[in-house]
Amino acid sequence: MSTAIAHYQSEFERLGTLLPWQDSPQWQEWRQSGWAHFASLGFPTTRHEEWKYTSLAALEKLALSCAPAAPEAPQPTWDALKARAVLPQARHRAVFVDGRYSPQLSQLDGLPAGIAVRPLSALSARDSLGLQVPLQAVRARTPFAALNAAFMAEGAWITAAAEASLDDPLLILYVTTRGGQAQHVVNAYHLAAGSRVAVAEQYLGLTDEAYFVNQVAGVQLEAGAQLSHVKLQQEGGRAYHIGALQASQQGGSRFESHSFALSGAFGRNDMEAALLEPGASVVMNGLYRVGGREFQDFHTCIRHQSPDCSSDEYFKGVLDGSGRAVFNGKIVVAQDAQHTASRQSNHNLLLSDQAEVDTKPQLEIFADDVKCSHGATVGQLDEDQWFYLRSRGLDPDHARTLLIEAFALDLLSSIGHAGLRAAMDHLMRGHAHV
Repeated sequence: MSTAIAHYQSEFERLGTLLPWQDSPQWQEWRQSGWAHFASLGFPTTRHEEWKYTSLAALEKLALSCAPAAPEAPQPTWDALKARAVLPQARHRAVFVDGRYSPQLSQLDGLPAGIAVRPLSALSARDSLGLQVPLQAVRARTPFAALNAAFMAEGAWITAAAEASLDDPLLILYVTTRGGQAQHVVNAYHLAAGSRVAVAEQYLGLTDEAYFVNQVAGVQLEAGAQLSHVKLQQEGGRAYHIGALQASQQGGSRFESHSFALSGAFGRNDMEAALLEPGASVVMNGLYRVGGREFQDFHTCIRHQSPDCSSDEYFKGVLDGSGRAVFNGKIVVAQDAQHTASRQSNHNLLLSDQAEVDTKPQLEIFADDVKCSHGATVGQLDEDQWFYLRSRGLDPDHARTLLIEAFALDLLSSIGHAGLRAAMDHLMRGHAHV
């Protein structure tokens, strides 16, 4: 047994009574099976095909505590956080500090009829069992999703009744104020037929010490449901962020996923959407930005399992210094998924000779009546455009920033929800450079 596995096993045994729902046999089985799955797989190495460009050696060396933060630990005020929040004026917000829900910083009163947002810590063992439905598929996706199943202690469960609507975006804010910890958090979404929800998940690091956020999201969309979802990573300079997302979509549903990985020493996101019935559609877009020696990795998969579905995937990267990134996007069209329309692209802007990106767009098509395309580009700033801006009186740095903004902010136009689009535009404007 490796030292890293032994450490997490020790943490799992030590935390026995500190994790939620200890009196539930179903949750005990869930945690035990999650741990067994993680222990059998171990930390992936570069010998694994899905991790060949992604080394976890530095994370393995960290002996991090998986215990939830002490409730008496000092917390930042909302006034202090507001300036950093992507939705500072959000009418509804759920805030977590160092992996623990903060009622003082949250605001969940006055939600529209049919909309419920509940922290895991507020759920009884019996009421929490419904969480296992949206999380069932995702927990086996990666070793870290299995580790999350073993240690999950906090997060948000968002449910929407049929035809219910949450048009004012919900903010789910995870704040890390101290190092030495491993947070295993969960976000679960279950939207009934015809419902609509908009949400921004923000991960904000306020420490330069090393820590680890291991995040899992499960999404269930019934017929005609719509989820507009933004995930924003602004982790600390020595932080590790690993996420896994699994979306299951029924007929006519629409899932918009927009991921922004803007800071952190290491980031990895494994994302999958399954289009199960006719008329389902997914938009899966993202921007990764790395500088210094930072690293970001996106592995995505969209599975067309039914006819007459559509998907659009568009990822961009801005890389400077010795930053590295990986994009591996796969579109799978099943044999019976006729009339599929799917587009995938990945474009990367290298701002230094030391920056590096490994990109691999993939199509696996088993149907014969489809319209599918994919492609990738890697390039540098256009010298002609830069010269043109300088000839109009702009200094070199300003001209460079404008060109980077034009490249990166183009992605924001695909955010369908006006409030989320405006919030991201405000956050990114003037900060697209590395």
